[in-house]
Amino acid sequence: AGAGQSVEALVRLGVWTAVAGTLMASVAYLIRFVRWQWLTVRLGHTIAPGYNLRVYMAGLALTSSPGKVGETVRTVLLLRKGVPAGGSLGAFLADRGADVLGMAALGALAGLWAGARSPVLEWLLAGLLVVTPLAAWAVRRKWISALVPIASTRWPRLARWAGFAVSPVAAWARLWTPVAFLGYAAFAVVAYGLQALVFAAYVDALGGNVGMLRCVVIFANAMLLGAASMVPGGLGATEAALVYQLTQTGMPMPDAVAAAIALRLSTLWFAILLGVLAILSFAGSEKASVASPRP
Repeated sequence: AGAGQSVEALVRLGVWTAVAGTLMASVAYLIRFVRWQWLTVRLGHTIAPGYNLRVYMAGLALTSSPGKVGETVRTVLLLRKGVPAGGSLGAFLADRGADVLGMAALGALAGLWAGARSPVLEWLLAGLLVVTPLAAWAVRRKWISALVPIASTRWPRLARWAGFAVSPVAAWARLWTPVAFLGYAAFAVVAYGLQALVFAAYVDALGGNVGMLRCVVIFANAMLLGAASMVPGGLGATEAALVYQLTQTGMPMPDAVAAAIALRLSTLWFAILLGVLAILSFAGSEKASVASPRP
């Protein structure tokens, strides 16, 4: 419904605006990569930045999986560099946890600044700031791992699955120290803040009288709702949340749909394209190593 009007709105947005927005949004991946490099170094592994960047970008090819679990393809690529699966999976948990924490902080702070508080985001932020450090502390104290042998006598199958999770969770706890986890979240605030500004620019270019800070809150709400839905890439849930919130501000439905589509093309789908190219680069290097004659 209203597809023609939404297409007209996308045309009105303009190619150069979309290109500039996509380039700006893509800087977020470099910022998040710096955090990923920091995580791997803190685990005690020195990976060449060029290789690790390709590894990180390759994970984006599967970012549309539920909860972005497809990004764990990085584990396979890091095995050849001597990084154990438990360590890279722990880094993934810290990476995703920092994204959720940073997104909640971004929306809550923008809401406070704009004078339109978001209690849900504020409670989520407070809960994460309290619960996650306590959980990491408990894991470092080996309380959780001590429960696995006890549980194995009563629930052997559950204990077996829990045993598989001990190594990644232990690596996550090593990374999730009181000061460091705030640094991880700060990277997320900056990275997703850039994408939220791109969203605000698209809304403004389409004539929406929403305001930058309100757009940041809308962006944070939609991204978190899409992640909570566990739908691959938040497809449908994120777009619906964006459109609903924009129309609540008085923005016409076709323009709201166009803004949501433009944002997702500049972020989710362009990230997937970059990820596919990164995976193909690994495939190309493997072919080259096979084709080269041995001395």
